[in-house]
Amino acid sequence: MSTTFTVRNGTAVGQESLCRTCRHAHIQTGYADSEEEVRCGYFYDQPRLIPFAVNQCTDFLDKLSPTLYEMQKIAFLIDVKKTRAIAGFGEAAIKVTKPEEDDD
Repeated sequence: MSTTFTVRNGTAVGQESLCRTCRHAHIQTGYADSEEEVRCGYFYDQPRLIPFAVNQCTDFLDKLSPTLYEMQKIAFLIDVKKTRAIAGFGEAAIKVTKPEEDDD
């Protein structure tokens, strides 16, 4: 008889650290695979050392997607002049005349 266990929110093994794609991360790597030092620069006055691979972070900012400021810098400015023209059908000018009478 065998029993099956399901573990939810367990420890992920062999996953890439979230710091690899974060704008705040400062990563130093050496020649060996074990030579790596990650510092979080979210607090600019004192970057803190991260001794483990990060799975979730409240201060994560993806460096692959542009920020709002960067999108505003590359945006095209379209100058739209206001006109008083009314959209749709225009009014027809109606001219009413009396029929001419013949004086024979």
